[in-house]
Amino acid sequence: MGSVFSVSISCDALIIQGCTYISNQARYLRGLPDKLDDLRSALNELEAVRNDVQRRVDVAEHGGNVKRLDAVQAWLTLVDGSLSEACALVEAANGNNRCFPGTVGRYKFGKKLVSKKGQLAELASKGVSFDVVGERLATKPATVRPSEPLVGVETEFEEIWRFFENDHVGVIGLYGMGGVGKTALLTEMHNKLCSSVNYFDYVIWVDVKRNQTLEEVQVSIGKKLGLDVGTMASMSEHDKCEDISRVLNGKKFVLMLDNLWERLDLLKAGVPYPNEANGCKILFTTRSEILCGQMEAHKKIKLGCLDPDKAWELFCKKIRDDDMVNSPEIIELAKGIVKECCGLPLALVTIGRAMASKKTPEEWSHAIATLRRSASEFSGMKNEVLLLLKFSYDSLPNDAIKACLLRLALRPESSEVTKRRLIGEWFAEGLLCEHDAADDYENHGYDIIGTLLSTCLLEVAAEDERNVRLHDVVRDMVLWVASECGKQKDMCLVEAGLRLRKVSRVEKWNNARVVSLMNNKIEEITEEPLCPSLEALYLGHNSLTKIAPGFFSSMGALRVLDLSNNESLTELPLEVCELVALENINLEFTGIRGLPVELRNLVKLKVLDITGTSQLTAIPRHVLSSLSALQVLRMIGCGSTDRTEEDNVISGGNELLIEEVRQLRNLIVVHLTLRSNRALSLFLSCEDLMICAKGLYIQLQKDSTSLDMTFLEVAKNLQWLYISDCENLASLSITTQTETQNANASGTIIGRGSTTKQWPCFKKLLVIEVRSCPKLKDLTVMCFAPNLEFVEIMFCEGLEKVLATADLVGSGGETPTPFAKLKMLWLVNLPQLTSICDEALTFPVLNKVLVIGCPRLKSLPVDQRRAEGTKIKIWTEENWWNALQWENEAAANAFDTEFDIATFVKD
Repeated sequence: MGSVFSVSISCDALIIQGCTYISNQARYLRGLPDKLDDLRSALNELEAVRNDVQRRVDVAEHGGNVKRLDAVQAWLTLVDGSLSEACALVEAANGNNRCFPGTVGRYKFGKKLVSKKGQLAELASKGVSFDVVGERLATKPATVRPSEPLVGVETEFEEIWRFFENDHVGVIGLYGMGGVGKTALLTEMHNKLCSSVNYFDYVIWVDVKRNQTLEEVQVSIGKKLGLDVGTMASMSEHDKCEDISRVLNGKKFVLMLDNLWERLDLLKAGVPYPNEANGCKILFTTRSEILCGQMEAHKKIKLGCLDPDKAWELFCKKIRDDDMVNSPEIIELAKGIVKECCGLPLALVTIGRAMASKKTPEEWSHAIATLRRSASEFSGMKNEVLLLLKFSYDSLPNDAIKACLLRLALRPESSEVTKRRLIGEWFAEGLLCEHDAADDYENHGYDIIGTLLSTCLLEVAAEDERNVRLHDVVRDMVLWVASECGKQKDMCLVEAGLRLRKVSRVEKWNNARVVSLMNNKIEEITEEPLCPSLEALYLGHNSLTKIAPGFFSSMGALRVLDLSNNESLTELPLEVCELVALENINLEFTGIRGLPVELRNLVKLKVLDITGTSQLTAIPRHVLSSLSALQVLRMIGCGSTDRTEEDNVISGGNELLIEEVRQLRNLIVVHLTLRSNRALSLFLSCEDLMICAKGLYIQLQKDSTSLDMTFLEVAKNLQWLYISDCENLASLSITTQTETQNANASGTIIGRGSTTKQWPCFKKLLVIEVRSCPKLKDLTVMCFAPNLEFVEIMFCEGLEKVLATADLVGSGGETPTPFAKLKMLWLVNLPQLTSICDEALTFPVLNKVLVIGCPRLKSLPVDQRRAEGTKIKIWTEENWWNALQWENEAAANAFDTEFDIATFVKD
């Protein structure tokens, strides 16, 4: 039989449960206005809590280097949605006075009100419970780059920024024609990442040069990551890859590659490929849309020209001329010029600045007529860009400035050069007007640089304001103009910095006037070109070991020959001595061992540079003195032989050299090495020679114990002074105009009586290097060189003070302020050094210091006010630094220390 299962349920219990349920549901029907008021109160409370949390987040992020917590961001997003839904309910009720008629409608609406109120209350409670709203991020190894306000690219900027916030987009390509503003936009992105809160551990900027190797890019990346660049240079590509990968793996980074010319294999470089998991970004600029595909860009953005309104705005920013604003006629003409620019930012900026000085409608009419006439001759975007830039080129004041710009364009693409060296090259090649003194041509050179900078045909290097460079598009334009706008393509042949290993296509030299093969890897020249019109040949910075006979035989018109920085080139071909039109020979840092006697045939030679030719041991007598047209002679660091040879002017102490150089009546600039007291005396006895001196290397014999530095007042153009290997030199003294100042036993300058003295002033002296002078006690004489920029003191075992300024006080005259313009200071192996200066100095522009092997130096004389400026980078030993004594903490804060000496770079 089956069993029977029975359940007994109390009828009362069922009734009670049913009534409870009905009562609970009925509450949604009762008091809807009150429930609506309750929802409004909950909504207002949550809005207040949301505002409090958002304010805390904003304050934290505004302080910098803080990222909001993911939980906080999720809560804020949920709150925004819930508030929107609650507001919709309130608005629905306000829009229906009958409040949803019918029992079912009121029931559902009442239930929504109660449910939403509970949700809002729960969110408000959670918001109040946040103790922390953000976390601090690692410091970014990047600094803000120089930039100007952007015009007309706001949309592209915002688009890129949205991609940065999108985890699905890792690689972004920014492409467009040259001069359209890609680098400027990339710079703005870089600066925003550096100066505002972001989520990246590293922001890395790399300037990519054309034909740059993967290993060179790796070194650039490694430098930004703080890796040892010196060590990386000797590592294999694979090892570099591992080092970079080790740093970047697990980090969130942004890699910005500016001016990419060909595909870069990121994995081989050691850069992890961006993906949704690692959140990294790569942003690059290029002129090629195809390259965006080759780089597998997730998104590519074309940067086009400006629309007419934005183009006009940018143009006006560069004109800044009330005459134009007040002249309707000029305004119309200016709008015509802007139209001709087709919205290209580089053209607008360049031409705008060129037109800034034009005041009359006639000038503006001529300008627009010139633009239109030139543009009609060519078609195509590249030609239009070059023509627009050519307009600025044509607007330069004179042909001399144009020639100076061309000389700069002969360098490799994207290369930088110091302003001083550039001016020296211009002068050496006769591009500056004839001048009687060194300071005249230098001032002229700086004036030309200023003109080129103001017209945007030249730009200051981003990382060092002492250097300048040509924009790639401007360089292309200049070389195009030099070839008569493409009509004579072989007239100016430039293949600089292309890593060539041999000279090729010499048949194209037939009509060439200029050939530049500098900065390649050419080892031998075996060709015999036919180039009777060639005027300038640049073979510097190669690996030349041999030049075939006959190579120079057809170069009868050659005026400039540059063979510099070919260390393995040991002989100057005799054919060179037959090129009687030569005016400039640059042999600096070559391995040549002697100058041939036939060099005396070059009677038109104006410039001879044999700086750093350490293997040079012979210059026959009467060769230099025969070069009667010589204006520039540079020979610091050339070799010599200790024994005196009657027919060799660089033998013994270089006395014969000074005797010959004194006979050169057209000298303007000379750099000399003096190796004996006799040579020094001969130099000091010739005022004309002293005035020409811009660089001196002094190496005195053992019997020299003192050197009177007052001669620097006569050698008023001297910029570089090197004193080395003077074993018994104990003092550097000076002589005032009123009485003699002698050095005491320790080499200190002492005053006598109360007579007011006129201290000497060596205004042009920029660099002083003192090495291996073991008995010198101080170098107080440097106080009288107010414009010193670089001081190097090494291996002077007896040096106790750099500047004994206390000895100058009370000795009459106005005490000079030392090191006011000093930028770099190197102190190496000075075991007795106890003081740099007797007083604290502000060092207003000092930026690099090297201190090694100075154990008795216990303090640095830095005034606390220096801490308010840019930090001074100091390379030194950690133990020495930790033992330093400071008068105040502010002085210590003026320095940024680096204990890895391998990272030190002298520049």
